[in-house]
Amino acid sequence: MTELSSTYISYAAVVVIGLLAAGLVGGALALVRLVTRVVDKIHDSQQRLSTYECGEAPVGSAWFRFNNRFTVVALTFLIFDAEMALLWPILPCCLGWIRTGQVGEVLTEILAFIGSLALGLAWVAARGGFVWDRSVRHDG
Repeated sequence: MTELSSTYISYAAVVVIGLLAAGLVGGALALVRLVTRVVDKIHDSQQRLSTYECGEAPVGSAWFRFNNRFTVVALTFLIFDAEMALLWPILPCCLGWIRTGQVGEVLTEILAFIGSLALGLAWVAARGGFVWDRSVRHDG
């Protein structure tokens, strides 16, 4: 067997597993639809199709602009979450480098990484990304 045909077999396996997963999920959804709509005769009422189902009456339109600060805070969280996710796995390598006497290089690399993320955090804070009570400017 050549390397090219081995690669195609690997891709074919991924495609087959993907199709099986889609078929399983689709079958489960079809079964739920069958049981809830046909067997149990559950029909969608106007109240059920309303915007909210939490017991509160809808107020205003559901089409409004969310404040973009939610996005800024979420992205800032992801930056620091990624920082932790990327710093912990390199710890064993860094300990090995420290044992070989490369303390300066390790410290420089880690501080450069943390510094670049801290620079992003300072930029977000300077632009007021963490101020929650400021007014939102409406376009147009």
